[in-house]
Amino acid sequence: MKTIAPSTAVTTLRQAGIAQTPQRLAVLSLLQKAKSPLSADNIHQQISKRTCIDRVTVYRALSLFRKRGILRDVMSEGGALYVELSTSERPKHPHLRCRHCGVLACMPPVSSDRLGELIDCAAGYLVDEADIHLKGLCASCGRINATGALKETNP
Repeated sequence: MKTIAPSTAVTTLRQAGIAQTPQRLAVLSLLQKAKSPLSADNIHQQISKRTCIDRVTVYRALSLFRKRGILRDVMSEGGALYVELSTSERPKHPHLRCRHCGVLACMPPVSSDRLGELIDCAAGYLVDEADIHLKGLCASCGRINATGALKETNP
């Protein structure tokens, strides 16, 4: 994974050796502002409100960012693909999917010591990568659940 220092979208594209286009800048700027992983459709919907961009252009930009190491994929439980930046200010971290409302939230990174303990449990395996996905209730749904008003659903 290539790590790129926190910067503007223009600088990030330049450091990654990617030509600047208005569409790539819009996609990257949105990802830099995002608080949680986004799907390509989320990205397209948000950007198309203020600029002309089609889905194919969004997918091409994401593919290029992924190839250049500034983007990582986040798979949801149901197989939906989300993306987030892969930069020094956004190290790899676990994600929590709310089992009621479906929101996908970023959790704090796991320390290398703790990750080492988990890897030691996989005796005989050579671990290349670790993805940690948690499922539970987000803060909002947890508060509703505490009142007994939460009806169980599975998005």
